[in-house]
Amino acid sequence: MLILGEVQTTALRHSGSVPRELAESALGLVAGERVRVSERPVSYATSPDVLTGVDCSLAARPGARGVGTLTGRVCLTGGLVLQGSVLAPIDPVAAGRRQPWSHYLARPGVVEAIGRADLPGVVATHLASGRDVSTMGMGAFAARLLDDVQGCPALDRHTPIRARRTVLRWAALHDEEVDGVRVRFTVREDGLRTVFLLLGSQETAEIADLCEDLAMHDWLLTALLSVIDHSRIGVAEPAHSVERLRPAVDRLLHLWMPAARLGGFAPAVWGALEDRPGLSRQWEASVQRIRDQMAMAAALATRTAGAPQLFP
Repeated sequence: MLILGEVQTTALRHSGSVPRELAESALGLVAGERVRVSERPVSYATSPDVLTGVDCSLAARPGARGVGTLTGRVCLTGGLVLQGSVLAPIDPVAAGRRQPWSHYLARPGVVEAIGRADLPGVVATHLASGRDVSTMGMGAFAARLLDDVQGCPALDRHTPIRARRTVLRWAALHDEEVDGVRVRFTVREDGLRTVFLLLGSQETAEIADLCEDLAMHDWLLTALLSVIDHSRIGVAEPAHSVERLRPAVDRLLHLWMPAARLGGFAPAVWGALEDRPGLSRQWEASVQRIRDQMAMAAALATRTAGAPQLFP
């Protein structure tokens, strides 16, 4: 079994806190379906699953075709981090011809691969495509889900953190002979993040949760570095730099909790990622840099007139 997915992450365009009622209103993408909300260890809301049909080339081998439905959802963490997440289990089928739509609708959330299945080739194509060229239109589907939430009339459209939307594209390939999980995480020059997982039998939901958690923390780190870059540390007066760092203190620093909501194999994968590339090390160093700036600004603000300069 092969599972493909893509997660797009950005900031919710809303300035204030997001109470439960607002989260349920914004993420209520399917009438009559419940928005799942939890408060521990951090506020988290998930929209109902949204399905969309696909019938297109898998692009790995001429003639290979995928027909079925993609599953999408939107997640909101800490009232700030908004994610559009799309996935598709790819099921190679022996039948070489397309079935009526009623056949695929009876298997919601599954894409059948028609023709000779080349799963490693599908993985390679999926992860190697450009940032704006995703397999089976997954990127467009994720972007549409985000637009639907950002267009909620209850939001004030204020952008609390100026950071680029990140795209994480992932593939999970099951291999019964693999003991444990092998993971490869890369950040390409065009900004696309890719994750490849080679693993034994794992639940699709657990894999999707892991990739969304990784995408969220990658975005947090990206946003924090963006705020630091715009704070002009070492160029502007420390007080002015601290003022520019304030959005990070107010909205980002308390959200860094890798794998806090996850169980199963996810902590082991995070452990491997902490060795290399070491996301938490870079996060902690950046947070310490902000705290150092705040301490220096406070020391400069409280020193008495005539006192020797702290930093001549």
